[in-house]
Amino acid sequence: MVRYINKTRSKFNKIFPHNLLQIILYLLSQFSAGREGLSGEETLKLGSYNALLKSSLPEEFKYYKAEEESFESSHDAFRSAFPRGFAWEVISVYSGPPEIAYKFRHWGFFEGPFKGHAPTGEMAQFYGLGILKVDESLRVEEAEIYYDPAELFGGLLKGPPIAAPSSHACPFSH
Repeated sequence: MVRYINKTRSKFNKIFPHNLLQIILYLLSQFSAGREGLSGEETLKLGSYNALLKSSLPEEFKYYKAEEESFESSHDAFRSAFPRGFAWEVISVYSGPPEIAYKFRHWGFFEGPFKGHAPTGEMAQFYGLGILKVDESLRVEEAEIYYDPAELFGGLLKGPPIAAPSSHACPFSH
């Protein structure tokens, strides 16, 4: 289970003052339980996927190494894996403001390579729960997200490894 706490104040909200929905979606970045929360600025700098998938697992068990990725490389990896998009949707809302509890789903069709794994064409997805704390203007002040990243990576690592071209093969054998 992964937990994310993001404490946001009006400074972050001013980055996207024209679109509150965009602010909320950008806050949905995660990292492993027990870590300090990230500010909106830190999340923007690190990248939403890297914040989402940061892990405290030992190196040999990490299937995604957020610390080795940049904002751009992480987004390129997921855009490649999900060429039709990686949708995020709210499934249920359990309580209203000022603490909004909800269930969400993040999903897409795995139709492009991901980190050396061939695509399967199947849907890859994960479900999670979130709590947004909002002010009287419904601006997000804090977001907590809970989910299991193994749900997502189970689908992404299901494809067979993509073999690297052998340097020993005869170039005329094809």
